Amino acid sequence: MFKIRRNASIAIAFFVFVFAIGTFVGPYNQGQIAVALTLFIGVLSINILTGLSGQLSLGQGALMAVGGYGCALMMINAHLSMWLAIPLSLIASALVGLLLGLVAAKLSGPYLAGTTLVLALAMPTVANKFDSILGGDTGLSIDTGMPPTWLSKVMGDIAIEQWNLYVSLPFAALALFFAANLFTSQSSRRWRAVRDHESAAALVGINVERTKISVFVISSAFAGVAGALYGLRGLVGPSVFAISLSLSLLTGSILGGLRSIAGAGLGSVIIVFLPDWIGKVIHPFSLSDQVTNYLPAFVSGLLLVLTVVVNPSGLAALFAKIFRFSRVKR
Repeated sequence: MFKIRRNASIAIAFFVFVFAIGTFVGPYNQGQIAVALTLFIGVLSINILTGLSGQLSLGQGALMAVGGYGCALMMINAHLSMWLAIPLSLIASALVGLLLGLVAAKLSGPYLAGTTLVLALAMPTVANKFDSILGGDTGLSIDTGMPPTWLSKVMGDIAIEQWNLYVSLPFAALALFFAANLFTSQSSRRWRAVRDHESAAALVGINVERTKISVFVISSAFAGVAGALYGLRGLVGPSVFAISLSLSLLTGSILGGLRSIAGAGLGSVIIVFLPDWIGKVIHPFSLSDQVTNYLPAFVSGLLLVLTVVVNPSGLAALFAKIFRFSRVKR
């Protein structure tokens, strides 16, 4: 019970902190924070799946697409509110995760990674095959709409970027709360046992297949919420949930730290803000457009290699070590 109250306090503090920041920055930065909050949930889904259970997915963007399309179809065809469509998209993604988990339970390593990658690559084909429902290459147009009148009366004029932030923030805080409880739960200890040594886990009575399936379902639920929020920026389509999205999520997870919640937060911030940081650094120099356009991808790739070689635990673990060292030194 103490852990639940502590995790709830952390989630509330996170909500208040981000809300305060979002109130004082401009629309452009508000839009960036909204995207970072959405990707935070997506990176969390990878940290749960890979960090806790050791199952590698290269197609997490496809699971986000399930949530995005599910949310769009419910809002367009069933005329549901986004506040109802987003939780229902979680269920849709969890069901797809269950089917994928049944396959994943039989696979491991590169075979599992390859299977999830094929799923992500197949998404445009599926969208085109059912273009009358999914909109084909064009996709489906949805958005968060206008903020409610009562909120505008309290907050004053609210830009669409600020409203997107306010929509994403509650779900990010809830994701943080549930992830914090998962990372300290008895289930997570079983997941880590399977991650570290499947045979040893089976010998102590852990059902390895059931464990893998349950992790996939939970991870897919997180991805579904992230996908619904990601689509609510304006469009749900193959171009939005491209394979590059899956690779960006995995990159953010590794850079921040695969096995921590703080790592998911740091990774999502890096994914969103790195291009702007690089732009500010190179602004005084006269570089060609070809260099400036590809420099963020090059830097993120370089950081990824350095992280894997020098600090595999990610930035979150590095900051924790520095903090502990500074305390001991005092």
